[in-house]
Amino acid sequence: MKVVIIGASHGGLQAALTLKKLDPQTEVVLIEKRSELSFVSSGIILRMNQMVDELDNVRYLTAEELSKKGIVVLLNTMVTTIQPEKSTIIYEDDAKKTCKVSYDKLILATGSNQFSTNLTLPSKDKVTVFKSYSSSVEVLRKLEQARSISIIGGGYIGVELCDALKEKGKEIHLIESAGSVLFRYLDKELSSLIEQKIVDSGVKLHLNESVIGFSDIEEESFITQTTNEEIRNDYVIVAVNARPDTTLVKEFLDLNANGTIRVNEHMQTSDPNIFALGDVISYPVRNSYRKSFIPLVNNVVRSATVAAMNVLGHPMKYNMTQKTTATKIFNNYIATTGLTEVEAKFEGIEVESIFLTLPSQLPYLKLQEEVHIKLVFEKGTHNLIGGQLMSEKDITQSINTLSLAIDKETTLEELVTMDFYFNPGINQPMGIISRAAYEFLIEKYRV
Repeated sequence: MKVVIIGASHGGLQAALTLKKLDPQTEVVLIEKRSELSFVSSGIILRMNQMVDELDNVRYLTAEELSKKGIVVLLNTMVTTIQPEKSTIIYEDDAKKTCKVSYDKLILATGSNQFSTNLTLPSKDKVTVFKSYSSSVEVLRKLEQARSISIIGGGYIGVELCDALKEKGKEIHLIESAGSVLFRYLDKELSSLIEQKIVDSGVKLHLNESVIGFSDIEEESFITQTTNEEIRNDYVIVAVNARPDTTLVKEFLDLNANGTIRVNEHMQTSDPNIFALGDVISYPVRNSYRKSFIPLVNNVVRSATVAAMNVLGHPMKYNMTQKTTATKIFNNYIATTGLTEVEAKFEGIEVESIFLTLPSQLPYLKLQEEVHIKLVFEKGTHNLIGGQLMSEKDITQSINTLSLAIDKETTLEELVTMDFYFNPGINQPMGIISRAAYEFLIEKYRV
């Protein structure tokens, strides 16, 4: 069997490797329009935080390594046309020569476009986005030179950039159109804690503000115009609204209303010989009535595994996503899973919740670390549907426990009595999750 994969980011690579592991005789052709592969788009954050010495090191595979595994890799190769009726792809190679390749099965891993906005971005030298290695190199250089920087978008990328820049001696503005940062993942109790740390670090936070344009863009210093004020900048990063890249297939494949490619639970599109995965599809969200565009790498690699399995005839279904995330910003670990309280109400789910700040260790220990925790339960069933954690202690693995609990429809009462470990030098006899559920149970039934 010959399988062609368009796109060599996380999803395309995972699919290619899985195909070869399942059946080394499968012919796999991996086509990538850029000159590099396996670059992690958040590498710029790792480099700014000195977690790696060189930006180019933020990779986990090379084309040479893939070739040794028997995968044909075509870099600097732009697919121009897909002919599904002929099972043929037309592309331009790195010498701009037009070529054809046939396939038995096609996997679309075209991902999302770099961040898009309704704004006209007048100058890439002054107002820019980043995702690829080459664009990240340029952005890193510009950030080092700039004195006043605006970051548009208070999601993970925007907040992580603020954290990385906070001690660089620059004037930083974070502009978010919503009323809180990380609003897709956190309720106000935790987002307000992060917002305070952002402000305390010296970053100027602009909530409930939208950027409406730029002026004097050719000048060294120009104006970023928001709905509330004018901010003088010499560099702006746009970190909002990644969108699925369906340019090649929108004329012949079924799409969802949000522009993603429609797939079944096996990642198969409306053409049975074409599969799609990653940021180009929507995902079923646990406790939601709809599929959503959720550009998270953990979703990408899972969908790629499912696609590869089914391409080779091994039935496998994609499970729900809880959109589980984790990061470290402003010296705190943040981890989230499931629906926020606001999202749950939007979905029409009656919920009850608890927010607590709990000590992690027993009081006799010198080291004392607090954990902020919010749990969201469905009213009536008491099923856990959302969890949020924040601490200077690394609590990120606990979010995987909460994600599994949501997936298995674990109740409040079960969380209280669940079997978690205890060590007197590490934690308390009742762990953070059980203690939060316990306190909520007491609150509910106290006479």
